[in-house]
Amino acid sequence: MTIGNNVGIFLWNIAEQKEGFKFGKPWRQSKQSLGLVVPILREKDVKRKYKMIEETKNITIEDTGSIDKVRIINKGDERVFIRSGVILTSDASQERVTVSGVIIQPNSEQEVEVKCVHASKGIRSGTKMKATNYAPPVVLSALYARDERGNVNQGRVWDSVQKYSMKSRNACFTSRMGSGGPIIGARMRDRTSRRIGAIKSLDAMEQPTIAESDDLISTIDEVETSKKSIEGAIKEMPVMENQVGAIIFDSVGIVGFEVFDSEKSWKALHKKVLAKYSDVLQKKQEEPLFQLNKDIIPEKIRDFIEKIMESNEKEIYSSKESTTKIIDGVKVVGEYTEINGEIIHVIAFKRQ
Repeated sequence: MTIGNNVGIFLWNIAEQKEGFKFGKPWRQSKQSLGLVVPILREKDVKRKYKMIEETKNITIEDTGSIDKVRIINKGDERVFIRSGVILTSDASQERVTVSGVIIQPNSEQEVEVKCVHASKGIRSGTKMKATNYAPPVVLSALYARDERGNVNQGRVWDSVQKYSMKSRNACFTSRMGSGGPIIGARMRDRTSRRIGAIKSLDAMEQPTIAESDDLISTIDEVETSKKSIEGAIKEMPVMENQVGAIIFDSVGIVGFEVFDSEKSWKALHKKVLAKYSDVLQKKQEEPLFQLNKDIIPEKIRDFIEKIMESNEKEIYSSKESTTKIIDGVKVVGEYTEINGEIIHVIAFKRQ
């Protein structure tokens, strides 16, 4: 089944900058950066029908003793939204990741589907857990790769954790190297140069290394420690007034897209979400050989949204009031969640 009308209209309003949506000023870490962030703004006032798990203290999470289920108790009077890819941790039991966006109803208890992201750690039933971080796109891709019955393959998730660990380890040795290829919307000053960049200095090889691991949260912590410059830059990047999401570009095109219905939701998790694209945002040219053509950005966003709208969808979670569906396209993957037919969240990125 192709993408539904509700999400199609929501996305097309973003693409055409209608119904209060518009794009903010693009942000780059420096003039040499090959990655950039385009804020999505929404000037239309929207009354939220939920709170994010990051905003409430009324949620209790317990390990059920099953590798693919946790128990979530909402003791508050408001719905709570938990995005896909939220990493749940505890000292005593293995870390899990939520496989889809879910709504926890007020004053209710619900078992939620998860997958393990630390294969060598044991399980302890009854352990209290908490939401601490977010899975990177390579792991999200494994969560969205459902089989015909709609199931997520645990082995594929473990493989994605190993892949992320290996990629992160290798990136420690190349983070100061240049990158080839034209940046989107850029004009090359030196048209004879097809590839730029080399190791600037030998001290690039002296950066902290990341050991290959089956422990996703430890790898993320090490990545964020070894890339303090991007963490600091993201902290300095202000959340714009009315910002509800962001679009992340690399030197070729869009690699990530995430948007909520409300600026409060984006503000709750934007720093850690953007940090998952640190490999893109930290890539630099050896010299500032390119000039960004801002006029082409809306065209690239429109093209990406069209790819989402051409995708198939599959329902993976439903309750009395809410539904979450996978976005399964040729070049993009993701999911969206709605409450009573109104879109509250869309995430999509380039297929890994």
